[in-house]
Amino acid sequence: MGRVEPIEPPERHKDFLQLYREHEAALLQYLQHMLGTFDLAREAAQDTYEKMHASYRAQDVMFPRALLFRIATTTALMRLRRARLEASVISGPAGMDEVPDEAAAPERQVIAAQVSQGLVQAVKELRPSLREPFILAYVQGEPRKQIAGQLGITPKRLDKRLTQALKEVRERLAAVGIDPLKLD
Repeated sequence: MGRVEPIEPPERHKDFLQLYREHEAALLQYLQHMLGTFDLAREAAQDTYEKMHASYRAQDVMFPRALLFRIATTTALMRLRRARLEASVISGPAGMDEVPDEAAAPERQVIAAQVSQGLVQAVKELRPSLREPFILAYVQGEPRKQIAGQLGITPKRLDKRLTQALKEVRERLAAVGIDPLKLD
């Protein structure tokens, strides 16, 4: 009987295996930091690799590590949301005694109103080419790809406009004594 040659996995699987081997340790460490335990990180990593494997084509992905970590982040956040929801269902009405009062103190309400007014004015003062994408992205929460298509610009151009808009809004707020980085 002749010798049996091992079957080589398709190129697509080789690329995926290489991606897995290169980033497994870093991904597990990242997920453990997000989720708190190694076991949860391992489960989230498995889910991440399953999602990525289903559609991964090396030639279609310019930054595979970024895609891997984006999928991992989404997976971890979904797990955290589910855990929070489960905890609230389990604790039921009895757990409501421990919920802090979220009503803002009067001085905080005044500060919030001033910040809100300053922000509205700063956005109004943006030139239209910056104001429109700013509102679509940060007020209405539309996806960047959709905004770029709607405005007839590339996603890279949109990112530049959003960066410039944020910079100008920050500068305008600073000019009236509001530092967004120091607000809690």
